[in-house]
Amino acid sequence: MKKPSSDQKFQSEYSNLTRVINDTCKGKPVYFICNAGNWGDALIRQGTLKFFRDIGLRFYELLLPRGNFVKLMDRYLPLAKRGNLIFGGGGSWCNLWDRSIKLMNSVATTYKQVIVLPSTYENRVDFSNIIYFSRDRFESLQTVPEANFCHDMSFYLQWQTAGKGTGVGYFFRTDEESSGKISIPPSNVDLSGQRNYLTSIAPFFNAIDVFQTIHTDRLHVGIAACLLKKELHLYPGAYFKNKAVFCSSMVGNFEQIHFHDL
Repeated sequence: MKKPSSDQKFQSEYSNLTRVINDTCKGKPVYFICNAGNWGDALIRQGTLKFFRDIGLRFYELLLPRGNFVKLMDRYLPLAKRGNLIFGGGGSWCNLWDRSIKLMNSVATTYKQVIVLPSTYENRVDFSNIIYFSRDRFESLQTVPEANFCHDMSFYLQWQTAGKGTGVGYFFRTDEESSGKISIPPSNVDLSGQRNYLTSIAPFFNAIDVFQTIHTDRLHVGIAACLLKKELHLYPGAYFKNKAVFCSSMVGNFEQIHFHDL
């Protein structure tokens, strides 16, 4: 078993994820479906692919247009051959976004085992072959108490900053997951909403890196700011996700980070 090359402070959790994947899959075919979300989800996908490469996992990635479960069923499920599915982490187990619920209800029984990578959960599906990982130690465990904890897969990227940056960058969300309690500055850029989960992540990091201080309620803008060693001011969205991940993965691991309850 190869060890993941994550930052030392995250080593234990990613090593446990490696063990679960190896113990579960046991040489059977492994298929990976990422969460088909926004540009922030591209960080999750790229962190996951890097993790798979580092641990030497042989897998097949199944890509599909967002929400196109009919195409998934027709084209990809015959390939499963009772293999194992690893489903990418994310936030679409909440009351606002239900892509993961729909997909699991469609495909879970096709596979021998399903591993759901670190996610936050307001909802779940109940199939005996699913192993859940949570990216927080708090509210998600009220929904999935048996879940293993592991950090969001985007923390695995270890992105390097080009410099200190200058000024303040505002990256607040403008969609349904906004708390609706934040006055959006005129210079705001809703970065995560500009591209999708298959977009290159370098421009995402570059847009954040030009600033010294970041204000955001976008979780993956906040994670990128941590990796770039920026001063981060993170705010809540419509549900518990941001604060739960902040307390589970950022506190004690990064400096100059602040959470602002509204």
